[in-house]
Amino acid sequence: MRYVNKKMVVVINKLVTELSGGMATHGTNLRPGQSLGFVERIFYNEVFGQQIYPSVYHQAAAYMYHIIKNHLFIDGNKRTGLCTAITFLEWNDILLAPFNEDEVFRFVITIAAGDEPHEIVIDRIAGWLKEMCLS
Repeated sequence: MRYVNKKMVVVINKLVTELSGGMATHGTNLRPGQSLGFVERIFYNEVFGQQIYPSVYHQAAAYMYHIIKNHLFIDGNKRTGLCTAITFLEWNDILLAPFNEDEVFRFVITIAAGDEPHEIVIDRIAGWLKEMCLS
């Protein structure tokens, strides 16, 4: 299993802001006081002997959720969350069907604007990612 690390999340953010527009900065674009500490929780994926994220789709969903909801970056949080989830899945040999951009946009905006508990949202994102899987 290959995981996304903190540096890769920063690189993905840099790429999405440079390629699709937005407020790209010369530094990390990370908001002051923000942390990418959640990345280790996805990698280690266990608390008191219990798996936090039971499938590769849940792990990808956790990357997406935490980046989107924590507003870690000055710009590009939603795009970075989506791209990080896709990168993680593709690194682990899971390919997704081509996206309908309007549907993906609506889904990601719903995640960003919602206030449901994170367990429910991560489960929903995992199901959504799995549905778009080619295999």
